[in-house]
Amino acid sequence: MNWIVLAFNAVFPLLAFMAIGYFLAYIKLFKKSTADGMNALVFKVFLPLSIIQSIYNADVKNSFDVRLAVFVAVSCILAYIVISLIINAREKDKTIAPVMIQGIHKANYNLLAIPIIQSFFGSEIGMAAVLVVVITPIVNICSTLAFESARASSADGGENTGRPQMDMRSIWKLVKKILLNPMVSSALIGLLLNLSGIKIPTLIMNSVVSKLAAMSTPAAMLALGCGFNFKQMKNWVRHLAIVSTGKLLILPLINVTAAVLLGIRGANLIAVLLFSGAPAAVNSYSTAVSMGGNEELAGEIVAVTSLLSVFTLFGFLSILGTMGYL
Repeated sequence: MNWIVLAFNAVFPLLAFMAIGYFLAYIKLFKKSTADGMNALVFKVFLPLSIIQSIYNADVKNSFDVRLAVFVAVSCILAYIVISLIINAREKDKTIAPVMIQGIHKANYNLLAIPIIQSFFGSEIGMAAVLVVVITPIVNICSTLAFESARASSADGGENTGRPQMDMRSIWKLVKKILLNPMVSSALIGLLLNLSGIKIPTLIMNSVVSKLAAMSTPAAMLALGCGFNFKQMKNWVRHLAIVSTGKLLILPLINVTAAVLLGIRGANLIAVLLFSGAPAAVNSYSTAVSMGGNEELAGEIVAVTSLLSVFTLFGFLSILGTMGYL
């Protein structure tokens, strides 16, 4: 099996869709307002349907891997702690530090995991879809902690220990936000349908749901390409270099190496690669805007890591496949 060709086939569409989106914006055929509306459709309709479909069709009872779920959860939490310590020690601007922490920690796993794994293994996606239930709550809680810590520290004139000041009302709001997150709720719906044995009519699943689900990645990448602004990137070269290196090289290298040593292989290993080394999540920008982070840097992190990830993911996938781990 030519793993280099398979890796190229998996990542090339991402680059192509982003390039097309950028070109359409350049000739003014694709406006930012249109891209914003398309992103809303992706994350509220297309992507949730893709997750529901993948879990509904998966053999959850036989493919569920407790070891992988625990590994991913522990890795997410440890990564957040280490990244926070390093970034907060280097970056004193409390509008920039949480944006960088989130940029390294919060990956676009939900959008990329299923299509990339399917390009290698077809419908045998292992735990990839189910891991959404594990990853999404953790990364959202960590993002909130990063911004709340920065906000509390800033309010105290930089003397705060960095621990967020959250009361029970704030915690309940966070829990509700996570449960109502389209990614989490769609994963729970997919699990309920799968484990309960409830059958959705084939006509609806194959003719409607699957076609809408297939639109998630192309639509998201087109919208992302539309938002590229290379002129602003020069203002953030140092920050983008740090985030991109941590997000796309160091974090996946550590987690994938640990996963290989634990005997994780195939689709599950690609899932580990993507929760670690996929580009920064698209909704990182909206999170930064709503929580007082530097929105310009947040947008550039999403753009730069998305572009560079095409090449880093190709490298990781080619190496892992050639070495026999996939």
